[in-house]
Amino acid sequence: MSPAERATLSRAIVERFWSLPEVANIGSIQCFLSTKSEVETGTVIDTARRRGLLVAVPITDVEAHRLTLSEFSSLDALVPGPFGILEPRRGARTPVPVDQVDAFVVPGIAFDASGNRLGWGAGYYDRLLADRRPEAPVIALAYECQIVRAIPPEGHDIAVSVIVTEQRVIRTGRDRRESSSGARSSIGNRSLPS
Repeated sequence: MSPAERATLSRAIVERFWSLPEVANIGSIQCFLSTKSEVETGTVIDTARRRGLLVAVPITDVEAHRLTLSEFSSLDALVPGPFGILEPRRGARTPVPVDQVDAFVVPGIAFDASGNRLGWGAGYYDRLLADRRPEAPVIALAYECQIVRAIPPEGHDIAVSVIVTEQRVIRTGRDRRESSSGARSSIGNRSLPS
């Protein structure tokens, strides 16, 4: 897709996202900072801040092989992280406990209607999501072309509960803290091999 097409589709996805009942009464949100060809999340963050929500963004801890969260303060506080994705620079980080976030907005390469998510393979988001409160929804923002028939889950994968595309909202039935295989996840408190 061209940058203009991505921008148009992203606007439609974000508009549909804010109409979800899952985010109608939240006080805090974790949102990824988009990069490359991902759905653009700048307006999600801007709208959340205008609504007075606490906005948490991920910080990559390569040594621990996991994500932590920091409150988003401003674009000026962002620098490229270990994988080139923007994150708050040292000195501009205000930690946010994962269990204090009401909804999670996650990226992915592909998704299926059962909520299985294909990420970049390192498991960073799976570890983060395993520590959330069970009632906190995991919402994927994706272009319709990222929806595939099936993604074979691995035991540690955390499924998404809602997928928002420019054409539809897919409710996957995965509203609890379940792995993609349907079992409750236990990876949040231990380290996994890469």
